[in-house]
Amino acid sequence: MSVCAPEAVEQDVRHVLVSVNAQGQPSCVPELLDVSGEDVLITFHLNAADWIFPDTGAVVVENGGTQFPIPSWTVHKKQAALLDCDSAPGDFSYTVWVQHAQTGQRASVDPTIRNLP
Repeated sequence: MSVCAPEAVEQDVRHVLVSVNAQGQPSCVPELLDVSGEDVLITFHLNAADWIFPDTGAVVVENGGTQFPIPSWTVHKKQAALLDCDSAPGDFSYTVWVQHAQTGQRASVDPTIRNLP
């Protein structure tokens, strides 16, 4: 950590574990992610052999507006990230996309982010 970085940086990061079962269906833990505060980075870690995050659009928030103004980005094949500005409380559905590394088959799951007041 940089000597200039604030000590509370880790509190502004939330983690979601993404797995894919033998039938190719992804799931997220937690399925309902509680977020509080502003400018929270949500990282998605893919724990699945033969599956990767697509280069773009790995995490898509429908009607994210000013809450999620920046599209998600794929950090590398097993990690994606999304910034939650938390400008308003509420529940936000989102879609996590994964792709089979050899076949290109895509699959998705639709969990929820809950921004707390």
